[in-house]
Amino acid sequence: MALSRTLIGEHAAVASEQPLASMVGYDVLRRGGNAFDAAAATSFALAVTFHPAGGMGGDFFGMFYEAKTGRTHCLNASGWAPSGLTLDLVRERAGGRLPLYGPLTCVVPGLTAGVWEMHRKFGVLEFKGLLGPAARLASDGFPAGAAMCRSIAGAYSDFSDDAKKVFAPSGTLPTPGERIRQEALGRVISEVAEGGPDAFYSGWPAEKIASTLESLGVPCTKSDFSEFKPEWVEPLTLDYRGTTVYEVPPNSMGATSLLILKQLAETDLSATGPLSRDRIEKTMKAVLVAYGRRDEMLGDPRFGPIDMEAFMSTKKGGPTGPAVVRKGDTTAFSIADAEGNMVSGIQSLFHHFGSRVFVEECGIALSNRASAFRADGPNKVEPRKRPLHTLSSLILERQGRPYLAIGASGADYRPLQHALFVTNSVDYSMPAEENVAHPRFLWGGGKKLLVEEGYALPPKGDYEIERLPLPGRTGVCQAVEVSGGYRKAVCDVRGDGIPSGF
Repeated sequence: MALSRTLIGEHAAVASEQPLASMVGYDVLRRGGNAFDAAAATSFALAVTFHPAGGMGGDFFGMFYEAKTGRTHCLNASGWAPSGLTLDLVRERAGGRLPLYGPLTCVVPGLTAGVWEMHRKFGVLEFKGLLGPAARLASDGFPAGAAMCRSIAGAYSDFSDDAKKVFAPSGTLPTPGERIRQEALGRVISEVAEGGPDAFYSGWPAEKIASTLESLGVPCTKSDFSEFKPEWVEPLTLDYRGTTVYEVPPNSMGATSLLILKQLAETDLSATGPLSRDRIEKTMKAVLVAYGRRDEMLGDPRFGPIDMEAFMSTKKGGPTGPAVVRKGDTTAFSIADAEGNMVSGIQSLFHHFGSRVFVEECGIALSNRASAFRADGPNKVEPRKRPLHTLSSLILERQGRPYLAIGASGADYRPLQHALFVTNSVDYSMPAEENVAHPRFLWGGGKKLLVEEGYALPPKGDYEIERLPLPGRTGVCQAVEVSGGYRKAVCDVRGDGIPSGF
């Protein structure tokens, strides 16, 4: 089995997908910042060094344990649709079905407001100083990592000339180590550092983004930005065999993970091996119900009530899931500090460079989250509505104390990923480094099953199985584990990350 990259520290630990971002978080903790200060700095550093997956044109969710109150908090900073994005417009421009890319798929970016709001509530250092490293990385440039280069290659054919100048400055696809400069993005980050989120949402960046969307045929106003606010929400919780699992409520699909786990709690999963065929079969029975119910019942609760009791019921069946499971490009990070605070954060443009709409003056690629909307049902496209979201964050707690903050990229794979992480920890007693490295199986929609090497497989005919090497492309996980006198940071070898701490 491939080993996770692991660091054990006495005081603090940071796990992110980009080594430079982990170092930025480490520096904040070293100079007296808490986990939330480090999270703000790490998030913006990721927005630069892994722009295609977690840039400022995307969204942010966070699960936060606050040691001084003993409470776990949840922040939803997912963006809403522009006021002009209506079903009639989608019918006129795209035949009623939202495309995967393009201006129709853009939403108001939530990341900047979300990170600032997290820091406002919990941070102890001045916000301005936390964003300086990210601004310098953008303006001065940094050596591109392998994941960044893969993302650029995956989206390059859709790039505008302006985007090519920034992300392929030599005129050809970059290779790891090539310097990437994002001077316009550096200016925006510097202004946010000085003026907070108003510099973005009420300033010239919002005007430029809105006017860009207008020019591309999507009615968008400056007030779509200035009136946007992130939302503190009550975490969803589930007692899973004595462990409290904290997940993000709708419009996130975090409830889907909890429904998988609630069904698995009715079986003796620990009696099966962690790489057994029986584990796959029991889990998949729960997955098909949970994913089907997700599509039938979940959406933005501001636009209609969601019956969570009915959703979480294990007494009735449900549809057998969507025909297609979407891949994406996201980045997660986890942080723990000496005071006992913990952060599980995640940010995303959805796909590589999101919508492929690049706003040159800001140096920002916009997300394609609106592609998740549908023509009817609880996730129907409507102005200022938030789409059903793949992002969610996870914290696990035993005997009233959190011990694991964990998250991963994975788009629609994420609910099953989270169920695997929880069962690895609870049913199979895996420490974080083993949990993160452990082989995964993921549902690909229909009968398709993606299985990393190591598992005993279900009978032929039950699934169309694609065998993946270990490590495979099954999402990139980051975790911090707190136990006794240490903080352990774990970065997945499926990505580029290196943990830091002291």
